[in-house]
Amino acid sequence: MLTHVRVRSDSMQKIHAICTVIFMMFIILCQPGSVYAQEIGETTDSSHESPDVSSSQITGLLYNGTVDPESSSTITAESGSSYTIPGNTPIGILSSLEKAGAVESLAIGDELMKKKGTLLLYGIGNLSSGDGNGWFVKVNGKRLEDVVLAETEGLSRYTLTEGDVVLYTLGDPNGMVSESKAYLTVTVGKIREAEPEPVTESSANETTPASDEISTPESSATPLEQMTEETDQVSADTPEKPVQEKKSDGGQELLYSGSLPLTSGTITIETTGGEYDINAATPLGILHTLLKDGKISSLSVSDKAMKKGNILILEGINDYHFSGDKTWFVLVNDVLLKDYLNDEEGLNVYTIKTGDKIGYYFGEPSQPADAAQVRLDVTIE
Repeated sequence: MLTHVRVRSDSMQKIHAICTVIFMMFIILCQPGSVYAQEIGETTDSSHESPDVSSSQITGLLYNGTVDPESSSTITAESGSSYTIPGNTPIGILSSLEKAGAVESLAIGDELMKKKGTLLLYGIGNLSSGDGNGWFVKVNGKRLEDVVLAETEGLSRYTLTEGDVVLYTLGDPNGMVSESKAYLTVTVGKIREAEPEPVTESSANETTPASDEISTPESSATPLEQMTEETDQVSADTPEKPVQEKKSDGGQELLYSGSLPLTSGTITIETTGGEYDINAATPLGILHTLLKDGKISSLSVSDKAMKKGNILILEGINDYHFSGDKTWFVLVNDVLLKDYLNDEEGLNVYTIKTGDKIGYYFGEPSQPADAAQVRLDVTIE
């Protein structure tokens, strides 16, 4: 009988000991600072952090506007070597955007520089090639073969002219722009020419090399000299760019045409990133009035440039949204607003006055307004 009682007592002691251990482990693990608590805290906190964007994530539009390229740009490649290239090239344009703070740092490769004299685009900011995606460039809808035809279509060699529309896309080269991971579109503005160097007697007696020698990769002329000579030849032969003579092939859809009184004060406009108070007497303020009055059905505005340039971007009106090849641009009294880099001409900044005629066009800014697919006209009374 005593033995039986002793067994039960030992069992109870063991059970009590096990329960005590379990309870103590529970207390220790749940205390702040414990390994378990830290793991939970780290998991929770990480969900609120902004992770690095990889090429597998979709970020959409990075930039949309007009750039006046510099005469030349100095590019530092990933290898650490620096190169001076013409500013009116696809990489030269990106360099101008980087200096203006419109895009983050560029990742540039120089593996083809010795053999083919061109640089490669690896990444913009933290958006790099990888995961089956790569950066590729189209000019006026035509893709540049920057590796196969590097000597003529390399991204640091291809010569851009005023009015060209350049599309940079991270994604599948054969896929749709809307399905790409990131993209930006640039309209080439006025090209800043290099200041002429003092003429010496030796240089004055030198003969100008033939045009076929200039275009040959083995030519001794630098890319900047080639760009200057080609630009002078084009301006002499064609005083006006031929693209300005193009006409629309089909009918142009008119969303609205009418007059509005000049409004004052501020209005609150909704964007992809929140609400902003802007001047009502601006191109975006006018669109907000049309939306409020039911003249247009929807208005899409992006605030991606708000932090860097205090600029809001018009992405869509009704069913017409930025697609990479076509975008919304605005003319005031037939003058194109450079609504991105120029903070005085942003669509939420530029001040409208009585008598102004405002035209909103969906198409290619490099072409005449009447070649756009869609338009919307407003006259301010």
